[in-house]
Amino acid sequence: MRMTRMALMATLAWSAGSTALAEDFIDGKPLSDVMDPAVQDCRSVDPLILPIRTTGVDTVTLFANDYQLEPNQGGEFGRNDLNVKLELENDIRDQLEDYLSCETPIMRGTQGMLNAVADLTEGDDRTQQVAFYQHGFSNGADAIVVRPGINSAQDLSGKTIVIQAYGPHVSYLARILSDGKKAAQEAGQTWQEPTILYTENLMGFGEGTPGRAFEEDDAIDAAFVTSSDARILTSGGKVGTGAEGSVKGARTMLSTKSANRLISEVYVVRADYLRNHRDQIKNLTKALFSAEEKLRENVVKQVVDWEAVGDYLLGDPGAEDEAQQMWRDVETVGMQGNVDWATPAKPRSWKSINDEIQSGLVATGMLSSAYAMETADWNYGDFAGGVFDQRRASLPGFDNNKASSVVASMDESGSLEKNALMEFDINFKPNQTAFSPKQYAAKFDQVLELAATYGGAVITVEGHSDPLNYLKKKHNGANASTLRSIRQSARNLSMSRAIEVRDVVLKYAEDRGQTMDESQFVTLGHGITEPKTGMCSGDPCAPKTEAEWLSNMRVTFRIVNVEAEASTFTPINAW
Repeated sequence: MRMTRMALMATLAWSAGSTALAEDFIDGKPLSDVMDPAVQDCRSVDPLILPIRTTGVDTVTLFANDYQLEPNQGGEFGRNDLNVKLELENDIRDQLEDYLSCETPIMRGTQGMLNAVADLTEGDDRTQQVAFYQHGFSNGADAIVVRPGINSAQDLSGKTIVIQAYGPHVSYLARILSDGKKAAQEAGQTWQEPTILYTENLMGFGEGTPGRAFEEDDAIDAAFVTSSDARILTSGGKVGTGAEGSVKGARTMLSTKSANRLISEVYVVRADYLRNHRDQIKNLTKALFSAEEKLRENVVKQVVDWEAVGDYLLGDPGAEDEAQQMWRDVETVGMQGNVDWATPAKPRSWKSINDEIQSGLVATGMLSSAYAMETADWNYGDFAGGVFDQRRASLPGFDNNKASSVVASMDESGSLEKNALMEFDINFKPNQTAFSPKQYAAKFDQVLELAATYGGAVITVEGHSDPLNYLKKKHNGANASTLRSIRQSARNLSMSRAIEVRDVVLKYAEDRGQTMDESQFVTLGHGITEPKTGMCSGDPCAPKTEAEWLSNMRVTFRIVNVEAEASTFTPINAW
C-alpha cells in the first residue's frame, strides 16, 4: 500500500461495548479530506498501462491482451496496433494516484468508485474523467447480508450498516437506501437514516473487512459483501447456522442477481490525454468491443483459458472454477449496451447512474458536491466494421410460467409481501377501465426505472377490487352462491385491470424507445381478499370514509426477490 494514502487515512473509533475492533473501521470522509496527490501533465505513454480489477468483466480485457499482462502483438489489442500493459489494481485510491500523476491516464472501476474520487479529478480540466467504455454490470457478484427481521430496503431504516469505503458497493448502498426511504414514505412510515461504518478492505474475513465486522459484532445489522463472502456468512446462500464461519440467522436480502443494473463497471480516461490521443483510445474501445464478442463465443465453445484468468485476476492458476463463477456473476453489454449507456435519456446511462450515485454520496458526506461528467461522445458507427453485436439476441429473461408459479406459491403462503423489495400503488376510480399514460405518467416512469434497475427481480402487477358491493349484498341476506359469484367476479375484474395496466406500461415504454422484458411481469387478481381497510372476521372491513372506499381500488406493483428460485431467471452472456 502506498505510504501517501495510508498516512492520511484516519481511524474511526467504534462505540463502547462493541465487540468489533476499532481498527476495522476508517473515517468515511470525502477523499479530498484525506488525500492530496500531485497532479502532473500527461505525456505519451508507451506501453499504455491499463488497470484491471478482480471481476468477471475484466476477463474481456485479459482476453484482449492474449491472456497476458505484458505487452504483446497477440489478441485484439495487438490487432488494433496497441501496446498495452495490464496491471491489477483493485484499490481506486492507488489508481487515482497513478491517474493524477499520469503514470497511466486511465482508471478502471465501478461508477460508484469513480464518483467517489470526483472531488480530486473534476476541479482540474486536465484530469476530468471522460467515460469511454462500459464493460457491463454485476449480475450476482455482490450482496447485502442481513440479520433476522430485515426483509426489504425500508427495513434498513435506523439500522447499522458496514461497507468498504470508496469501494464497489458505494453506489449499491446509495440506491438501496434511496429506494428504502421512498418505500417507507409511500407507506406512511418514518425513515431514519442508518449508521454507516466504513472498512479499509473488501474481500474475506481478515482485518478491516465488512465480512469480519458483521461476523464479530451483532450490533451490525447489514453488510455489503461479495457473493463469495455472502455464501460463507449464510451457510451456502441459505440461512446462517452459526457453524463454519456463518452467522446464525443471517441471510442475503438482495444480491445483484436481482438488482442487476446497479453496479456499472467502466473505464475512464483523463480529458487532456483524450484530447491528444483520441485515435489511440478509440482503437482501445474498438478492441474491447471485438474482444467482448469473441470471448462470449469462446465461453460457449468452452475454449477460454480459465487457468490464466485465475492466475492474473485471482492470483491462483488453480482457481479455474472460481474464475468461471466470476464470469457467470457479471453481464457484459457489448456495443448496443454502450450506445444505451452513452445516451443520457436512457434509464441506466452513464449520466443517470452518476446522478443517482452522487446524490447518495453527497448525502452521506463521501462527496463534497455533484459534478457533470462527460462521455467520449463516440460515433459508434465507426466501430461497426467487424463488430456488429448482432448475435446478442433479445430473449426473455424469465421462464414466465415458473416465475408465475413461484409468485403464486408465495401469495398462497403469505410470504409475497416478505419477499417484496419495494411496492407502490396506482389508484383508480369506480368503474374505471382505461389507464391514461398522461394521467399516470409519473407512476409509469417509476415502473420503467425500477424494471431497468432490478432486471433480475420479478415485477408483480396485482389488481384489487372494491368490496362494498359484496358487503352490501351480504348485509341484505344474499345466499352463499350469490356471494361466491360476487367474489369471483371481483377477482376476474381485478385480474383484467392488472393485465390492462401491465399492457399500458409496456406500450408506454415502447413509445419512449425503452425495451422492457414482458416475461419479467407476473399479473395477479386478488379481488376483495386484500383490501386496504383490512379484514374483519373473514370479510373485508367496511370502509368508514370515502377515502377508505377509494383506497381499495388499486393496482399494486411489487418488485419481488426470486433469487432462491434460480430456475425462474435465465440471463446472460449467451448468444
